[in-house]
Amino acid sequence: MKMTGTMPTKSTGNSRWLVQSYFAFRVSFTEVAENIMSVADWVDWERGDFVFHMPYRPYDGVLYIGSMMNMDVARYYRYMWWTNRHVYYGVTEGPPIISPFNLEALRRMTVITPSQYVRMELEGIGVRVAGVIPHCIDIDRIRSIPRNNEWRKMFGDKFVALYVAHRHLRKGFRELCEAWMSSRAGRDPGVILVLHTSREPNRTSGEDYIIPEEGNIVVTDNVLKLDRQSLYALYRSADLYIHGGLAEGFGIPVVEAIAAGVPVLTVDAPPMSETNRVREARVKVMEQRVVVDRGLVTYRLNIPDPVEYSELIDKMVYDREFRTEVMERQQEYVGEYSLSAYKRFKEFID
Repeated sequence: MKMTGTMPTKSTGNSRWLVQSYFAFRVSFTEVAENIMSVADWVDWERGDFVFHMPYRPYDGVLYIGSMMNMDVARYYRYMWWTNRHVYYGVTEGPPIISPFNLEALRRMTVITPSQYVRMELEGIGVRVAGVIPHCIDIDRIRSIPRNNEWRKMFGDKFVALYVAHRHLRKGFRELCEAWMSSRAGRDPGVILVLHTSREPNRTSGEDYIIPEEGNIVVTDNVLKLDRQSLYALYRSADLYIHGGLAEGFGIPVVEAIAAGVPVLTVDAPPMSETNRVREARVKVMEQRVVVDRGLVTYRLNIPDPVEYSELIDKMVYDREFRTEVMERQQEYVGEYSLSAYKRFKEFID
């Protein structure tokens, strides 16, 4: 996804900052940057293309938004000479692999994380974290989008459980499908699990599990084709959202689905336990595995208990009162993830 090099913003007469971000799968760090700029109006922002942009004038500071991978930290070195103020809003899905050279660069930056879990992982390798600001969403926009009636017609009157994710080992498709197929819901013709994802496994992640397209599990269009409005319409069209992710840095679909008014089921591990605070709607973790992906990044996989997974799926599907209670309790705190929370960046860049 190529950016234009700069993003014009309303002049405030305050300090001029560069925002450096890049696109990554469905959740775009570019969108995070735009959301931050939309509320941080005390700064004159310029957004740089992470490949082609070269600064042609000094900035008062640079805000980096991205992943805590060796290659991602390294690509920001070009700006180290242009200002002494560097804020890194970074994410990792497990213990980060950082070379001594890149680690030293991180120690010269003000590091902010989107979850307490990421903070724990970074501080575990000696990176001081200045604060936690969660990824935020436009709650009013999500709630204003109607359900996708055409999409819903595909499934008639069936109870629809939805999961939206790109295919990757850490997204837990194997564990979710196996739990679903051993549940009562997995054998009920009146219930369906819709996996909105890519049809082919991500071979680079080591995943070799083919999602069964039989019974009441279906795979719909490639997740990478979704724009935000279409995604929100899918959430609004579901009866239940199951976030099967085993390793996340934040897990923004959890709060998006909650904002859409859908009860959410997750594994009982951070950061999902930070965004899904209803303990009864979390599946206990049986074991943890740390997996290295291509020598670039590690994932802390939280493997759910398969028996409890199946039982909790059935409880969420068939116990309407329990499902409603979960949804109502999740609604109580979702406002904490509104875009206004990004105003806290003023504490670090003012």
